[in-house]
Amino acid sequence: MLANLITLLVSSLSLTFIGLLYTEIVTYKYQKDVEIFIGFLNKFISQNYYNPQSYDRQFNSILVQPQHDYCIQSDTYKYYHPNSIMMDTYTFREYSGLVKQALQQHFFDVLPNVTLYKRNTKIPHQYKFPLQLTLPYTYYDQLLYNFKVGQSSLCLFQNYNHLPQRSSLSHKNQLMTNQLNYLNDIKNKGLDEDCITNATFLPKTYRLFEESECKQFFTYLNSTEYQDKVKTEGPQFIVKMGLEVHRGRGITMLFPQETEELKEKFQYGQICGQIKTYRVAQQYIGNPLLFKGHKIEFRVYWIIVSTNPLIAYAYDKTLIRRCIYPYDKFSTLKGAHVCNTAIVKKTILSMQNESQEQDENDNDDDNDDEFTTINKKNNNNNTINNSISDQINQEDLYIDWKLDYLQELLLKQGKIKNKKWLKQELLPQIDRMIIHAIRSAQYTFAKDSKLGEFFAADFLLTDDLKLHIMEINYNPQTLKTTEARVKQHTKMVQDMVEISNAYLRSRYIRFRKIIDKVVDKLSKGKSRLQDIVNQKMGQEIHQAYFSRLESNIKISSKNLFRLIMDDGLQGTSKYKDLLQEKCIK
Repeated sequence: MLANLITLLVSSLSLTFIGLLYTEIVTYKYQKDVEIFIGFLNKFISQNYYNPQSYDRQFNSILVQPQHDYCIQSDTYKYYHPNSIMMDTYTFREYSGLVKQALQQHFFDVLPNVTLYKRNTKIPHQYKFPLQLTLPYTYYDQLLYNFKVGQSSLCLFQNYNHLPQRSSLSHKNQLMTNQLNYLNDIKNKGLDEDCITNATFLPKTYRLFEESECKQFFTYLNSTEYQDKVKTEGPQFIVKMGLEVHRGRGITMLFPQETEELKEKFQYGQICGQIKTYRVAQQYIGNPLLFKGHKIEFRVYWIIVSTNPLIAYAYDKTLIRRCIYPYDKFSTLKGAHVCNTAIVKKTILSMQNESQEQDENDNDDDNDDEFTTINKKNNNNNTINNSISDQINQEDLYIDWKLDYLQELLLKQGKIKNKKWLKQELLPQIDRMIIHAIRSAQYTFAKDSKLGEFFAADFLLTDDLKLHIMEINYNPQTLKTTEARVKQHTKMVQDMVEISNAYLRSRYIRFRKIIDKVVDKLSKGKSRLQDIVNQKMGQEIHQAYFSRLESNIKISSKNLFRLIMDDGLQGTSKYKDLLQEKCIK
C-alpha cells in the first residue's frame, strides 16, 4: 500500500516536472529571436531619438567597463524576468551624500562600491553594469557620452536622470537668451500683451556678452539717472556669471566700488563686444518680502520626466532660505542680499573663527561641506559679525516651515485676504513660470522618453507680492542642515523614483506586448522575423515609445509631486489650463 502511494506521488511529481520543463522550453525556445528583436528595437530607437557620439575610453570616472551587447542582454533579462522592472528598482549613484543614502535605504543599489574618479587616466575598469539595472541615478552625466546609447547604456528598459541640454535652463546666459527669444517669438506672432507679460519669468536683464545690450547697460550705468537711483534706492543691479556657477559664487552686487571696478573692466562700455565674458547684469529687486527683518527666497524643486513628449512635475514642499544679515537696501554686506545656504554656512564658520582653509574646502558634491568663497569684505566688520553671531538661531537660519505658513503670516499681516491664496494664486503662478521657462528652452532638448532631469527654481516674492524667478539650477543640493530637511529630501528622492518608475513600467508594458506578439507569430511558424519588421511595426514602436501612463499604473496619492505639464495632452490641458489658448499658438 505504501509502495503504491510512493509510486503514485513520484509519477505525479514527474508529470508536474515535465509540464514545467515543457513550459520552460517553450518560453525560451525563441530567446535568440527575442534577443535579435530587442537589439533591433534599441537600434531603431537610437536612430530615431537621442543618439550622441560616444567616446570609447580606456578609463572612465566610474570604472565601469562598457559592453557593446549590454542592452540586448539587459532588456532580454527584463523581458523574461518582469518583476525586476515591475516590482523592484535597481539603481546606483557614484557620489556620496543624501541622495545616495536615500537610494540605498529604499531601493536596490546594484553598484554600492562605485565612486567617482574625476579625470581618471590611470585606474582601469573594475565593474560592469548588472543586467537588472533600471534607474541609473548618477550625479554626473557620463552615461550619455562614455557609453553608447542603446548598446552599452540607456537601454529600452531603463530611464536616466539627466538631460544633455539642461544648460539651456541652468546656465544663466542661456536662460536669459532663451527668455528673450521666447518673448520675441510671442511678439512676432502678434499675440496679446498679456501673453507677453505672463510669459516673462525673469527680471530685466542685460547680457554683457551681447555688444548692443552691453553698451545699453553701460550707457545707463554712466547716467545721472542711475546715480540718483542708487543714492535713493540702493543697488540697482546684480551681476552674475552666466555659466554653471551656483551656490553664491560668481555673484557681484553693484555697490559703488564694484560698479567702478566693472566700469573699468569694460572701459565704461567702450570694449563691449571685444571682451570675452558670460556675465549678465540683472535688475536687483529692492523690495523683497522680509521675515523677521531678513530677506527670504524660496526654492521649488521640479523634474522633467520625459522629452517625448515633454512632461514635468513640481514638488509641493519648498525650501525657504533666509539671508544671514538683516536686510538693508544700502548694506554692502553680500549676506544681506544673497540668501544662499552656502553663504550662510560659510559666514557662520567665519563668525566661529574657523580657519580659512576649511572655508575654501568646497566640493561639487551634494554633501554638507559644500561652501563657496564669500567676498572678504563681508567678514571685515567684526562688530556686526559678533552681534549676529550672538543672535544665531538655527531654526531661523534654516527655515523648515513651508509656503502654507507663509500664507498664514501674510493673512495675519493683512497683505492677503484669500485663505486659499497659496493654492489659488501663488502655486499656479509658480507653475506657470516654470512652464514658460521649459517652453522657452524646449527647442534645444533632445527628444527621448528615457531622458529626464532634476531642477530647482529659486523664487523671490516682493513686499507687494510680485513673483520672480531668480535662477534655475540642475542637480540642486540636498543638504542635511536640519533633521526636517533630511526627511523632506529623502521623501523627495523616493517620490522622484516612483514617478520615473511609473513611466518606465508603462513603457515596458507597451513594448512587452509588441515582443509577445512577435514571439507568438514566430511560434505559429507563419512568419519570419525579417517579415515582421516593416513600416507598420515602426509606427507601433513610435507609439509605444511615446511617454504616458498606462491605465493600470498609478502614482501614489502620497507622492508630493504635482503634474504641471504634459505635451501629450490636448489644448490648454497640456499646461493644467494655466496658459490661455490664445497664448500657445
